[in-house]
Amino acid sequence: MDIHTTDLLIIGSGLAGIASALKAEKSGLRVLSVGKFAIGMGTNSALSAGVFTVANSRFSKEEHLQATLAAGKGLNRVHLVKVLVEQGPDAVQGLADYGVPLAEGRLGYVVRRPAGSSQLPGVLLMKGLAERLRQSSVTLLPGLTVFDLILEGGQVQGAFGFLRNGTPCLIRSKAVILAGGGAGGIFRRSDNQRGTSGDGYLLALEAGLPLWDLEFVQFYPVVLAEPRLSTFMLYPPYLKEMRLLNERGDNLRESLPFRKDLNEAIVTHRDALSIALYEASAQGDVFADLTQVPEERWNHYPLSFLRKSKFPFRERPVLVSPAVHFFMGGIEIDEKGKTALPGLFAAGEAAWGVHGANRLGGNALTECAVFGRLAADGAVNYIREKREEREVSPESLEALQRKWERKAAGYLRKKRGSFGHPRDLLRELKDLVWRFAGPSREDKSLKEGLEGLNHLKRKAENLSPATVDALFDRKRLKNGMLLMEAILRGSLLRQESRGSFFRKDFPNQDDPNWRRSSCYRLNKGEIEITHRPVDPGAGKEHGN
Repeated sequence: MDIHTTDLLIIGSGLAGIASALKAEKSGLRVLSVGKFAIGMGTNSALSAGVFTVANSRFSKEEHLQATLAAGKGLNRVHLVKVLVEQGPDAVQGLADYGVPLAEGRLGYVVRRPAGSSQLPGVLLMKGLAERLRQSSVTLLPGLTVFDLILEGGQVQGAFGFLRNGTPCLIRSKAVILAGGGAGGIFRRSDNQRGTSGDGYLLALEAGLPLWDLEFVQFYPVVLAEPRLSTFMLYPPYLKEMRLLNERGDNLRESLPFRKDLNEAIVTHRDALSIALYEASAQGDVFADLTQVPEERWNHYPLSFLRKSKFPFRERPVLVSPAVHFFMGGIEIDEKGKTALPGLFAAGEAAWGVHGANRLGGNALTECAVFGRLAADGAVNYIREKREEREVSPESLEALQRKWERKAAGYLRKKRGSFGHPRDLLRELKDLVWRFAGPSREDKSLKEGLEGLNHLKRKAENLSPATVDALFDRKRLKNGMLLMEAILRGSLLRQESRGSFFRKDFPNQDDPNWRRSSCYRLNKGEIEITHRPVDPGAGKEHGN
């Protein structure tokens, strides 16, 4: 077993995790940063468009506040939004101080690309920050999937997981920051990294914390859907020559909402645009046609990025579809990223409250930068304020090791009657969750989805890992089945449409009955759902 002791453990190595690690490093405490893949890469931050929505010389804090609350449709936690707005400029400046090249835009800042570069802005962002982290005193441990949080005396005291080669890994720490992102990877159609499978959500649930508003999933409208292409979004800005066509060749932009400015719609009305394209795709294939774009534009980003592909974008239209992009729900935190479980903090997409029913475009990276730093401050203060400052004794660590060696053996133990491979069931799950929990939902299909899920659960009951890869696939399968159940059941209960959430049989927003947040708890392996009303006065002064 691989064993580590540290003061602060940070789980997740996207922007929220790296922002936490770089801030915590300044405290002089021992900091350990872990990620499922390479630190900084293999994360959704590396796939991002590199946009930070934040106040600047052309966009005021009040405008940022108003726009965020308007997108959230009355479900934002206003005190967290105010923290995002107030601290956003300093957090983004902090990234610039680390060497991130930023240029001012109309609604904030964007990662500036070198002349002629076709690299994704997110890659430029994360490469620089990961290099800065490698030069710091932070210890890095890539290739670790965390399976459990270690709880002792009602406090989080570390984590347990497996390295990519199957070696069990035990980490003893005084505090933990969960910054592992969302769960878009459980859907068949998603522009997330494949490993984005809700690990942080499950760690919190299984540690006794509730999750909130899981039914609110944001879809990006225009994502590559060609069978042999990766599911990248078509990155904005969109040129006026780009057309959206149905399979008959009709131009859909004339019938879409906000057709005059597709780039504006992507930021401010992404939910309505996704639903419109999803409904159109239900009638037949939808294509993005770039064949009328002038030749010289292909030398400039974002089209220069597409030139790397073997697909003939300049010769024929490409199949596109909406796809899962972002989870608004997650773990409840305060202004310092603290959860209700002592020693546990959260930041980024794993956390809940800023976005409400839908996320304003560009707020994801800003949230990571702001709350990553705040979670680090909160965790550092927590560690310093702990009464017991003694290091873990060798005897205590040895006993802990024996306990978790037994736990590791349990994960790897084969059961009688096992069959199949978890990867086959993962494919089935991805199809189920996309078919029944996509952008448009209704009573009948949600119930069909639950029936399909129950059938899948029975298949998975005695599934045992025959290989190391199967161990990780089974973990993703477990995560996905539990989250799918939560999303389907939560969607059945919410009988309205709001923000990113659309019920075809309840198409209107219902504030008198449904200005409430959904609370998901795990009780003896079963999901329990209750609802908490939003403060009636919250957001009213801002037009909600």
